[in-house]
Amino acid sequence: MKKILSILFSLLAGCIYSQTFQEVDNFYHPEILYGDNGYYFKDTQGYFNQFTGAGIWQYTGNNITIQLRFIKKTFVENTVNESYKEDALVGGIRIVKNGIEVLNTLNTLNENKNSSVNYYIFNGHRVRNTIDCLGCTIPNQRLYMYYKEPDNDNQRLTDMYFLMHVYKNGPASILRVVFPEDAVIGDPTQYDPEVENAPTKTQVILPFGKYDFKKVN
Repeated sequence: MKKILSILFSLLAGCIYSQTFQEVDNFYHPEILYGDNGYYFKDTQGYFNQFTGAGIWQYTGNNITIQLRFIKKTFVENTVNESYKEDALVGGIRIVKNGIEVLNTLNTLNENKNSSVNYYIFNGHRVRNTIDCLGCTIPNQRLYMYYKEPDNDNQRLTDMYFLMHVYKNGPASILRVVFPEDAVIGDPTQYDPEVENAPTKTQVILPFGKYDFKKVN
């Protein structure tokens, strides 16, 4: 009986705790700072759904195949004496060059990490249209995605990013990804020996450029 009461109390406490977060849209909250205590920054418009779903996004060309997969997860982030809840889009990538797999982080999406920043790809903010944003509506349709690669010991290859959006080409949905060269800060082959060791990783595996991905099974 005591065990049953303990389980019921835990479930009730969990429900009460989850209800303490006030829901707001994860992109549109003009009077609230992102990360403010007690808020649930939720994907209320289902914006992330266009990137998720069955299958994976695939690009093939120039002796390279790139696969991307995204899922939406909910996290509770804890800061000093504060906490907030968020919906986040996290991703994994697989790259095959000349028939050889050189990168694969797709399996990390099966891991239950405690924060979106612990995945190799995770969303940031939405940014305004450019000439590369086909079929976008004004404003804010491209999604800024933080990107990093495993086994990186190079400070200039941290905090990288790419931009992406989905547009229609007839009945097919196309995921356009732009990975610009300025995603890398400075020359990754250079380092300051007075403050850092020589990095073993000096180049990015994902080539810079613009890619159109199609959904495959």
